Amino acid sequence: MVLVAVMLGAPLARADESTATLYRFDGRLEADGTLRVTETITFDSAPAELTQRIALQAPIDRHRYYQYRVSDVEVTGAEGLRVQQEGDYQVLTMKPSNEVTITYSVTGATYSDDTSEGGVTVFSWRALQGLSVGVEKVEGELKIATLPEFVDCTAGPPGTLSKCVMVAAGTHRSPMPVFESDARGAGEQVTLTVGLASAAVTPSATLKESWNLDRAFTVNLATVGASLAALAVGSLLLYWLFRRTGVDTQFSGEVTPVATFRPVGDGESVFELADGVRPGLVGTVADERVDPVDITATLLDLAVRGHLRITELQHAEYGLTDWQFTRLENPTDELALFEERLLDAVAPKDGSSLASELPASLTPTLPGIQDALYDEVVARGWFESRPDSTRSSWRMRGWTALGTAIVSLVLLAAFTRFGLLGLVLVALAGGLLFIGNRMPRRTAEGARLLSGLGALSSLLTTHPTDHMPKGRELEEISRLLPYAVVLGGRQRWLEALAAADDDDLPDPTDLDWYHAPENWHLKDLPASLTQFVNTVQGELFSR
Repeated sequence: MVLVAVMLGAPLARADESTATLYRFDGRLEADGTLRVTETITFDSAPAELTQRIALQAPIDRHRYYQYRVSDVEVTGAEGLRVQQEGDYQVLTMKPSNEVTITYSVTGATYSDDTSEGGVTVFSWRALQGLSVGVEKVEGELKIATLPEFVDCTAGPPGTLSKCVMVAAGTHRSPMPVFESDARGAGEQVTLTVGLASAAVTPSATLKESWNLDRAFTVNLATVGASLAALAVGSLLLYWLFRRTGVDTQFSGEVTPVATFRPVGDGESVFELADGVRPGLVGTVADERVDPVDITATLLDLAVRGHLRITELQHAEYGLTDWQFTRLENPTDELALFEERLLDAVAPKDGSSLASELPASLTPTLPGIQDALYDEVVARGWFESRPDSTRSSWRMRGWTALGTAIVSLVLLAAFTRFGLLGLVLVALAGGLLFIGNRMPRRTAEGARLLSGLGALSSLLTTHPTDHMPKGRELEEISRLLPYAVVLGGRQRWLEALAAADDDDLPDPTDLDWYHAPENWHLKDLPASLTQFVNTVQGELFSR
């Protein structure tokens, strides 16, 4: 049994024509949680217009609220009833007589409270709310099919917790919850709260939650579990894709040397290519791309093999250095298609060009040179498909997956609590985009060649530079120099060329493939060729 009686003094409402003398609330709570409301408003002198705003929401905290549904609105004792929804309120407007009766039904006024021992169903409703006039007295009764567990009543302006003048239930005189409040101003509220046995009344509340980051990225067992599961499955799938498509095919047997230093005498050796693998192909197989360094090394290789002469032009002491490319004929040395296209671009048969003009001369033909290089590495069986096409295909898939994942993230965060899952999807799509650039796959022969290139790189950086046959140093070192540009060790071999200068006489034409001004010495070659390599690569990057 619950008995609560509170007698508090309160200021009387001003008696004027806009004040109702009595507001009575009669409610009946059904077993399914539906509330049937009858409001009776009595005036000594009715106002010209009466408005009541019935709230359709009740806030719980910053982001959650209960949603009500008000239906079956009827009015007697008034004319011109207008019922319309304005935002979160059902607004009733009418021309009242001295006694107005308003009836309506409410769904959502009961909710389950599991914090109480045994669990209860809590009924809560603003018995008085949103009237456009003040009232001198408020009273009401709620009829229910069971005795209440507890009862409470608050009154005052919205947001206040002042107690009603009287609230009682479960007594001999008042078995049903009854309440009274003294004078209330326009817009003030009286809220009745009743606890009921959970078996007696069904919770009917609809819990809503406004969007917020905490909701979108809720951390609980379901969201974390789904995210971890997606991360695990997605990571395994990415790993499987990379192993299947991006990892080089394993080769059996020994590594085939790309080039070696063959001994020709006591403390002497010469550089020999095992399979005619040109420097441009070396760089493309090594990093799966046609880079400026591959083009530069190919230019040097064409010059060393007698198809091109590089001439360093005379320049002022503090002026910029430039080089001229002149075509030479060497019918005994066959050129690959990419070499022919490069040679035609930098040294046309009817003229010559300068290194400073490379952007203009190479820009129209460079895509064709790159295509020929990619086609060559496929034709030689080092790749299953063109590395650039493979990269582009997987990059497109990666960007598509990333876009889809971002859309999924937005939708999951906007409409569900699984924003964490969306973040995982974005991360997995980013992973696909990352491995897409590493998807070109070398064949077994390509992997064998790559291992051989590693061995050659080690040789170029460790083999003694003074073991070339006497009198043939310039020729032998020149042959390996383009490979050193791609694989490393360039500086030490340039210094070995410079060391072959054993006199004080200028050497402008001692190298068949590189000519220089009349006062130039071989000892200047390291600086000249380093500047040449940097200039050519810089011009290619700036195109």
